Parts: sequence; C-alpha cells; structure tokens
Amino acid sequence: MSATKVPKLTVWRAITLAIFVAGAYATYLRFFHGLHASTNLSDQMPWGMWVGFGTLCGVGLSAGAFALSGAVYVLGMERYRPIVRTAVLIGFLGYVSVMFGYMYEIGLPWRFWHILIYWNHASMLFDVALCVMTYTTVLTLEFCPALIEKIPWKHTRDLVLHWHHRVTVGVVMAGVLLSSMHQSFLGGLFLISPSKLYPLWYTRNIHALFFLSAIAAGLAMTIIALYLSMRSLDARIDYSILRELGRVVSLLLVVYVIFRGLDLVSRGGAHYLFLPVRETGYFWLEMILLAIVPLVLLQFEKILNTPLYLYWTCCSVVAGFVINRLNVCITGFERSMHTFYTPKWSEVSSTLLLVAGCVIAFRYAVIYLDIMPRIVRVVRPARWLANGGVAAQA
Repeated sequence: MSATKVPKLTVWRAITLAIFVAGAYATYLRFFHGLHASTNLSDQMPWGMWVGFGTLCGVGLSAGAFALSGAVYVLGMERYRPIVRTAVLIGFLGYVSVMFGYMYEIGLPWRFWHILIYWNHASMLFDVALCVMTYTTVLTLEFCPALIEKIPWKHTRDLVLHWHHRVTVGVVMAGVLLSSMHQSFLGGLFLISPSKLYPLWYTRNIHALFFLSAIAAGLAMTIIALYLSMRSLDARIDYSILRELGRVVSLLLVVYVIFRGLDLVSRGGAHYLFLPVRETGYFWLEMILLAIVPLVLLQFEKILNTPLYLYWTCCSVVAGFVINRLNVCITGFERSMHTFYTPKWSEVSSTLLLVAGCVIAFRYAVIYLDIMPRIVRVVRPARWLANGGVAAQA
C-alpha cells in the first residue's frame, strides 16, 4: 500500500500560510479588542484601508461582471460567452469579499442586520449597502448554474437549469442596473465633502468618473485572471478575445482621460496639477499607472499580440485604479483633516486575508467547475509560446 502523498511546501504555499496566520490574528484583535487595537483609524480619519481598498476597490474591480454579462445576454455578443462565467466569478468573489470586509469595518459588527430592518432613506451609505446586498444576490443567481451543473440527478439538474435559463436575461438586466447604480453611488458618497476632499479629486462628476474607471479596471482584471488561468490552470481561451478586450480597455481609458481632463479644466482646478505638494505626486502616480502608460502601450500591436505584455499592461491599469480609490478615500482628506494616516499591520493582514481567500476560491472554482472552456481550437499568436503561453495547443 502506497503512503499518502504529502503536499509539497512551495514558496507560494508558505506565503499563503503566513497570510492566513497573520490574518487570523488580526481578525482576533479586531473582534475581541476593538478598532483601537486593530487599526490606526481615528475621528479625523474614520475611513482607512478597509474602505479605500476593501470596499471601493473590491466593488470596482468586479465591474467586468456586469459589463460582459450585459454584452452577452442582453446585447447578444456571443463571441464573449466563453469568458462571461470568469467575469461573473470575479464579480461574485469581489462582492463576497466586500460583504466580509464590512464585518471588519462596522463598529458593532453583530448589528449588520439592522440595515435590513431600519431603512434610512436620507443616507447615501444606505443606498450603497442596499446595492451591495441586492447585486450580491444577483451575482449569486448568475453564478449558480456552474454549481447546478454538478447536481448528480439529471432530471432535477435539467429542471433547475431550464427555469434558470428562463429568468437569466431579467436577472442580468437587473444586475447591469444595480451595478451601474452602485459604482456611481460609491462616487456620490464624496459629494458631501466639497470643503474636505482635495480639489484634484473632488468634483460634482465624481460618480461618473467612478463608473468609467471601474469598467476599464474591471475588464483589465478579467484579462489578468484569464491570462493566469491559461498560464497555470491549463485553461483554453481564444486569445483574440483577450486582445479585443485590451482594445476596449484602451477606448474606455481614452474616454476617462478626456472626461476627467475637461472636468478639471471646467472647474478651474488645472493649476493644482503642478503645485509642489504630496497630493500632486500621488495624483500623477495614479494617472501614469491608470491611464498614461496603458494608453501608450495599448496602441502597439506587439503589446496586444503578446500575452505577457498585455498582462502587465492590465496590471498597471489595476494598480492605478487602486491608487485612485485610495487617493479619494485617504490622501484627499489628510490635508483638510490635519492628520496623516498609515494603516496598521493588522489592517493590511486582514485585507490580504480576504484577497488570498478570493484567489484560492477562484483557483478551485476554475479547477472543479465549468467556469471556462478547457479546449478551444484556435490559432494563437506566433509569440504565444515564447512569451508565457500554454505549451500545449488545443
């Protein structure tokens, strides 16, 4: 009888284990010793990394779900059907992480259910919370066919899938509406702080900027997940789909840059672009990574035709998007609040715990569920094998 095979301890497994151990201890500090012991938050800076990264980024990077679902199920763009489940999975995990993140953010987490009973129609936060709950429900319904297909009883499986198919378009349309509202509502939260948010980020059109940047970053996140799945999980996706998504991201970034530039000039904020203050540096870092570098790179066919180059370009978009949300939530308030916020190690650890959990869940979902096609007969670019592609052809 052969001995049980012990999993090999790799570098990535060691890092993941360290993240889970540190995150577990940070969670203990948060729920048993309170916000003061587990964060550097204060009355001057009540929204820190948990809101800036956990909520604003978690929601924004999930925008590819409603964009691709709407394209396939509502607009009939069947070409993107092979990747729509991947986008929905990313959106589902993103919103689940936001829901768990709220447990860390809420001062009295055991009262999370109050939002369902005590409706505050005058609160923008209530609108955001309601959109999170309803769109998470929609994403659950969109994702559930991947689980239903694993039901061993054929009659039951076919019956459930039949009824799900009949309501799919309605569910997707509701998801498009709810997600669009939610992306805008997150930006609308900051409309109440004209005298506190730094002028480089405060604008009456911040809700539109949040929406535009979220779609571009959400599609970029989808490209990243697809590339990594093709690289390490033996998934087979027609690469021309990723190339087309790269062109769409480029177009969205052009619209975003033009809109943001016109908005900044129209409200007389252009002179803030060159003031010798730290906010200027963070703003240009955000714009370089989110828009300038990707826009330049995505104009070259070599970037679009080389999977590894497209992957790193999308990583730049996502990094710039994250910096944008952190700037709006944290950097833009520090001057007016006369404070300087640095997240505590436990805030970082608990955030990494949620991210690691999503990555692991995504990996096992791709392995054990029919999230993306395994075999597609395609002709890949000539440089595919030499630049990080999958060795085996379909």
